[in-house]
Amino acid sequence: MKTISIAFLSMLLTFPVLAQENEQEAINKDVWYNFMQAYQDLDASLFNQIHTEDVLRVTADNGRMLIGQEYKDQNLEVFNRWNAGKLKQKIEFSFLSRAQKENWAYEIGIYKLTRYEGSNERSFYGKFNVMLKKESGIWKIKIDSDTSEEGTIGEEDFLKGSKLEF
Repeated sequence: MKTISIAFLSMLLTFPVLAQENEQEAINKDVWYNFMQAYQDLDASLFNQIHTEDVLRVTADNGRMLIGQEYKDQNLEVFNRWNAGKLKQKIEFSFLSRAQKENWAYEIGIYKLTRYEGSNERSFYGKFNVMLKKESGIWKIKIDSDTSEEGTIGEEDFLKGSKLEF
């Protein structure tokens, strides 16, 4: 009887951890892999799909805030410019903190955006804070804010987190 109780207790204690890991996998699939794919393919439609309709976008470095369709329209303009310029790029994410409860998640990390021009490549870094919301079974970005912290974020910061493999 003692063996069964210990095994049952162990299973109960492990279940929340496994459930959270499954939700993080779902978040990666719904949000982050699509984010990376959209940046690589210069696909504004895919990029806009990973955001809620009333998304709040804040660029902390310049105190600019865009809400909902205003942000999505800006994305279309930016992605159109990138496509016109035949931009080659990739974005990577490294997570410093990830928390999830029910249909909400909050994540902090470092992004690394690498742009390629011929044989030259240049990387840009920033710290992001996002609030995610699960809508109709799909995770989406509800609030997105980032900062370069006056250009002080770099490769060393990126390497401190848990890198998302794509």
